[in-house]
Parts: sequence; C-alpha cells; structure tokens
Amino acid sequence: MEVRNTDFPVVVQAYETSNKQDVFIAEQVVNTQAEIDGFTLRFAGKLIKARSLNDTEIEKQRHVNSRRGSSSAGRSYLWIFVLLLIVILIGVGFYTGWIQKTFNVSF
Repeated sequence: MEVRNTDFPVVVQAYETSNKQDVFIAEQVVNTQAEIDGFTLRFAGKLIKARSLNDTEIEKQRHVNSRRGSSSAGRSYLWIFVLLLIVILIGVGFYTGWIQKTFNVSF
C-alpha cells in the first residue's frame, strides 16, 4: 500500500474478513511510508484500509507529538545530572586523597 507524501499523517486499519463481514483488528496513526510498510507486514494476509485523520484526531496527534518532544528534554536533564554527579564524586575523591591511595596515582 502506498500513500502520497501530502496525505500524511494517516490512519491504517487492519481487518479480518469472515462471512462477508470485516472484523476490526488494529489501528495505527502513521507518519511515513516505512511505518505503513511495517504495519502491513505485521498484519500480512489481513485487509488493510487507510483513511485520513479527522480534525479531532489531528489535534490529538499534535498534542501527542508535543508531549513526545518534552520527554526527550527530561532525559537530557537526567544525563546532565548523572554526569555532573560523577564529576563531583571524582573531584571529592581527588580532594580527599582516596583516588590517589586506591589507584596509586601521584602528581
């Protein structure tokens, strides 16, 4: 299944066909053709339909994307804190002489 670049984001849905009826299985909002390909591989042999997002879903998708960006900022603060803690511990180790005694370091 191929979707034009101007149509993204879209919703792809997987259905199981049985007795002239389509039974809903799964749904995913995708932003790239690669995500569509992954979805169709996961649900190979199923009926795959694509539709555009309505206004409510577009607004919700924007909200999800904005929250997703803030979580990476939180992770960067965590890494900065961990690195700062390590530098402080190394500084205290040199100040007290523990590192010099333990590793036989002399200056």
